[in-house]
Parts: sequence; C-alpha cells; structure tokens
Amino acid sequence: MKKLLYSKKPKLIDKNTNIPIFEIQKKNVNEFSIKNAAEIHDNALSWLFSTHNVNEKKLREDLIGKLKLKKGDKVLVTATGAGNDLEYIAKRIGQSGQIYAQDYAKEMLFAAYYRTKKILDFKKYKIFFSVNDATNLPFKDDQFDATYHFGGINLYKNIKKGIDEMDRVTKPGGKVVFGDEGIAYWLKNTELGKSLITNNILYNLDPPIDMIPLSARDVNLSWVINNCFYVIEYVAGSKNWDANIDIPHVGRRGGSIRTRHYGQLEGISPKLKNRFYKYLQDKNISRVEFLEKLIKKTLKND
Repeated sequence: MKKLLYSKKPKLIDKNTNIPIFEIQKKNVNEFSIKNAAEIHDNALSWLFSTHNVNEKKLREDLIGKLKLKKGDKVLVTATGAGNDLEYIAKRIGQSGQIYAQDYAKEMLFAAYYRTKKILDFKKYKIFFSVNDATNLPFKDDQFDATYHFGGINLYKNIKKGIDEMDRVTKPGGKVVFGDEGIAYWLKNTELGKSLITNNILYNLDPPIDMIPLSARDVNLSWVINNCFYVIEYVAGSKNWDANIDIPHVGRRGGSIRTRHYGQLEGISPKLKNRFYKYLQDKNISRVEFLEKLIKKTLKND
C-alpha cells in the first residue's frame, strides 16, 4: 500500500488481495453488497447498452478521452464498480502512471481486482484498490492529475460532498469528469423520456451542475447514451474567483458590484447601510418615507 497518498489508516486489509479497507459496508444494503454483485452489474450494463444500441468500448474510450490523460499521470477512479474502465485508463497513462480505484462496495471492488488482473500485468501497471467512502476519501489534497466517475453518484447520500471530494484530491489544472443517469431536459416530456423514468426514477434527476465548486474552470455539460446520461467535466482550479467586485462603476450611479448587491441603497457600503437602517428604526421612520422626503427636499432646493 502506498502510504504517501493516504491521509488515513485503513480499518483492515484484505489478506488475499492486500486491498486496504477504510469503510465497511453493511451486508445486503443493496445489490452491490452481495457476493454476486458483479454479475448483477454485468446484466444491468448488458441491458443498458443493448437497449440504447450503444457500443460500450467506444463509449468508454470517448469518456476516458475527456480526461486528457498523458503518460505517467496519476488517476483516481471513484465508484470503480467491476473495473470496466481501468483497462482504458491504463493504456493511456502507460506503465509509468498510477491508477487508484475506489469503491464503497467491497464485493464489487474485489471483482474489479480479479478481473483487471486477468487483463493487465500488475507487475507492470501500477493499480491500487481501496474500499472507502467517496464522500470522505482517504487521500491528501491535490494528489491526482485527473479524477473520473461514471455511474453511482446519483445514489450518494450527499452528492455535493462527493463532488467536493473529487475536486479536493485533484491537482489544480487537472480534469474532473463524472456522470450518471439524467435524461436531457428536452427529452423528459417525450414518450421515451417518460418510459425510462417510469422504469428508473433516477433518469428524472437533473445534472448537479449547480454543485460543482466555484473554482471550476472550462466547465462543460453534455449527454451520452441517447442523451439519457449526463456528463460534467471541468478543470480543477486553485482560486474561487478571479473577479474584483470592489471596482467602482463609472458614472452618477456609482457603487461597486459588492455595494450594489448589499442593500437597496446603491453604492452604499454594507456598514453605512446598516447604520442608516438602525437610525431610521430608532426614529421610527420608514426607509421609503425618508428617501422620498430627502429626494423631494434636494430637488426643491436645487
């Protein structure tokens, strides 16, 4: 286990795979926590791609392509599932790169481990598996060149926390790409959209574009699989916002973005505005009445 990346100690390590286990999921919580979870997962994917007539290999290659990976990159995959994406990532980053595969369901991650081991030589490709909570990742800040997730975030108890964690562990300038069920807005009221939502209520969810961090750059929202799955991608930033909202406006109206936002008195600072409001309250005078009298008096004396 690479101690350098982990900021927490695992509760235990699986002896057969040497996989660190930070979180232990309760048994039979859902279909992903039972022994044949990977088989159930395979059947669901087979139905999905057959229903939408989608080439799975091309889809995965296109999605991984959004990460803009290069040789030697360090990549985190959250909600790894059965590990279907690991092969595509490994080929892009090469033997000098590293993949950290995370999942909360132990049975799914073990399946990913054994399946990937049959495809890739673990002596050549550096792939590390760990069981943990994607909304509380056991990694230090700014550790990965890219973070990827496709399928599963809709089931998080706290989706925003899951997004924040992906952003936290991604280096500034690195790519974050994630997606899940969510029919495109223009399809929801169509026969196809209504039928899919009836079969799976998760299709009715809107993309959590409003939950990405303020520091996100080059944000893009798109849809795949017949516009039934959303994909959000962005470049992780190091600052919340580069704009200076205290530069005063030119002209009689005056004020800045900040002072115009705070209070109904344009151009007045929040501190002065609060003093003014308190003065009127003590005098038992309404704001509108005071301003009207002041304006009329000024115009009369002009």
